[in-house]
Amino acid sequence: MKSKMTLRNGSRMQHFVAGSLMVALSTRFIAPVQAVSNGLGDKPYLGWSSWSLEATKYPGYGESWLSADHIKMQADVVHQKLQQHGYSYINIDAGWRGGWDEFGRPTPKRDKFPDGIAGVAQYVHARGLKLGIYYVPGIDDDLLKMNPPIQGTPYHIADIVFKPSRPANGWGGGNKIDFSKPGAQEYINSIANLFAAWGIDFLKFDGVTPGSDHYDLKIDARPDVAAWGVALKRISRPIWLTISWKIDMNYISYWQQYANAWRTNSDVETYQSKLTGWNQITWRFPTARDNAKYAGRGQGWNDLDSVLVGNGEMDGLTTDERQSVMSLWAISCAPLYSGDDLTKLDDYGLSLLTNDEVIRVQQAGRVATLHSDVDKKQIWQSKQPDGSLVVALFNLDDKAKQIVMANWNDLGVPGPAMVRDLWSHHNLGIYESSFEAALEPHASRLLRIIPRPRP
Repeated sequence: MKSKMTLRNGSRMQHFVAGSLMVALSTRFIAPVQAVSNGLGDKPYLGWSSWSLEATKYPGYGESWLSADHIKMQADVVHQKLQQHGYSYINIDAGWRGGWDEFGRPTPKRDKFPDGIAGVAQYVHARGLKLGIYYVPGIDDDLLKMNPPIQGTPYHIADIVFKPSRPANGWGGGNKIDFSKPGAQEYINSIANLFAAWGIDFLKFDGVTPGSDHYDLKIDARPDVAAWGVALKRISRPIWLTISWKIDMNYISYWQQYANAWRTNSDVETYQSKLTGWNQITWRFPTARDNAKYAGRGQGWNDLDSVLVGNGEMDGLTTDERQSVMSLWAISCAPLYSGDDLTKLDDYGLSLLTNDEVIRVQQAGRVATLHSDVDKKQIWQSKQPDGSLVVALFNLDDKAKQIVMANWNDLGVPGPAMVRDLWSHHNLGIYESSFEAALEPHASRLLRIIPRPRP
C-alpha cells in the first residue's frame, strides 16, 4: 500500500503513522468478547474523510492541506447540504499528530490545530455532527526513546515493547507492544480516554495485520485491535471502530468481535492529479462479491473506501462511472463517506450523494449478492425489508455498449413486477417477465423490483 507511505517526510513513519501500539497474542491477553456491542454499527455510517485530499497531487491539496480550518469548512458543507440525508461523521485521517504528552499520548500539530482536536470536535458537535480520528499499531522510535511513564501505572513505555524490537504494522514500522507485559493494556486505555475527552466519535485504526499487504502472522496486529476494542468499550462515549487496510478476511470472526467495519481492499486513491480512477473502482467488484456474506446487522460492514463522486474535474471518473460507484457502495451497504472537497461539489455530484432512495438501500443493511456475471455484464440483487428486490445492472466492459437483462424467474420474482429506477425516481412500468437496459461502458442501473399479483 502506498497511501501513508508516499506522504512521509524523512522517516517513512514520521508524519502519517501516529505513535501507537503493537502486540503479540499471549495468555495474559484479555479474552475476546463474543460480538462488538458498543451501541454502534446497526447501520453503515455516512460522512466525509480527509485522506483523499491529503493524498492527491491535484493543485492546492496534499500533505500540508490538513488543518482545523479545512476540517471545519468540510463540516459546514456536510451540515448545510448532506446532514439531512444522514451524513454525520467528519473523519480526520493521518497527519494530525505533532508529538507526545508527558504520558506518551499523542498531541496534535499546534500550527494546524491551534485549539487542539478538542476545539475541532466542539465545532463539529455544535453542528450536530461527529468527529473521527486516525491511529495505527506500534510505538514510534522517538516515543520509545523518550520513554515516558504510562498514566496511572508504575510502568514506562519501554516496559511494554518486545525486546528485541519487532515491526508493528503494515508498513513494517513501529515497535510492537508485548501484551504479556503489565501496563500494555493500560497504555491503550489511556489513549482511548484521551480521545474520548477530546470528543472523538470514530477511530480508523490503520495498517492492521493480517492484511495491509501482510498475510502471514509475522506482523500480527490482532491483539492491538482487541486492545482497542476493550479500551473503547470501557469508556462511556460510544466510538465507532473501523480497521484498515485490505484486512485479511480469513480472520473475519476475530474482527467482528471488536470492529464495526473493516476495509476490504487497497486504497481507492490514485495518488496522482486525479483523486481516483476506474481501475481503482474495478478492484471493488470482486471484493464486494466475495465478502458480501460477512456484512450485515449484527456482523459489521465491508468498507470499500472513500466515495469520490462529488466533483467530476477532480474525481477522474466519467458521469456514468460516478453513478456506478454510488450504486456499488449502496448495494454493498458499505459506509458512504465522501473524500471530495465538498466546498467544490458540482450539481451532479450533489445529486448522487443526496439521493435518498439510494441511501435507503445502503441504510437497509441488506447486502447484495452477485446473481450473474457473463461477458462483463453483472446483475446484483438484495431482498429488502418490504419484500421488494433491489437489482443493480452493470456493464463493466471498457469499450462496448451492452444489453443487460434481469429475468424474473432467475431472480425468484413471481409473475409481473413494477420496476422503479432509484436514480431517476421514476416508475418505469410493469414488466411481465424481465427487464433489460442498454448500458454504455461502465454504466449501471439501480432498480427496485416490486412483484405484482396477477389479476
